[in-house]
Amino acid sequence: TADDPQFSYNGRVVSIVGDIGQNTSEKLVSLARLQGAATCHFFPKERAGAVQKSVEAHDLSTNIWEFCKGGKSAYEAAQNVLKIHELPADITIAQLTVDTDAVRIEEFAAMTADAGVLAMSGRVMRGLDLPGITLAAIDQSGETVGSAWGYKCYHPKSPVSEYAFWGGLSCREDRRGEKIALVLGALSIVQLWEKLTVRGFCTGIVEGNTASFSLCEKLGILPSDQIGLGVTDPALFKGTTLTK
Repeated sequence: TADDPQFSYNGRVVSIVGDIGQNTSEKLVSLARLQGAATCHFFPKERAGAVQKSVEAHDLSTNIWEFCKGGKSAYEAAQNVLKIHELPADITIAQLTVDTDAVRIEEFAAMTADAGVLAMSGRVMRGLDLPGITLAAIDQSGETVGSAWGYKCYHPKSPVSEYAFWGGLSCREDRRGEKIALVLGALSIVQLWEKLTVRGFCTGIVEGNTASFSLCEKLGILPSDQIGLGVTDPALFKGTTLTK
């Protein structure tokens, strides 16, 4: 799949990009059987129901995310956010890299999980397997209290090759309301645009998650005519999903 633009790897699972016709359901089922889960990004809304029905006939679970996207307007919105808002005085920003201590990676992943966000693999968070940026907000005691990331995970020959799968915005419960996730999200967009020539940002949000929709709207990442489709093996993902 590494040489096929129909597939991508975002740090969690191998995914399908777009609608690949009658093979979409078959490929999703196969990937879910192999990995325990699979996703399809940039999928047209009008085809979602048919593919869900076909996949669920194989005793797999599905869930739908609104696929929110932004381009230059997101970059400009992020710049504006950074002009208006600052992080609390006790917060510093750290980018996860190859030199980041394993304890920091584990703590970062645990904090995001507590906030309902599933982190990527350690290698991806460090920027080793994909061009990307992972940001952590660190308080004065050295603990991680916020996160944001974006990864340029689509094949160079894909029509969405300049997009980053973006998001991971989270904040530790006791620090919510201080706009930490908003500022981190804006910083990640600006850095992805300026350092990695990302020209599009996309993320999946579950219907009804008004907090995430509101946060993304402030950053110019808006609902589109596409969805993200998730497929999971119920035995492995009972009571949970890949994203909120």
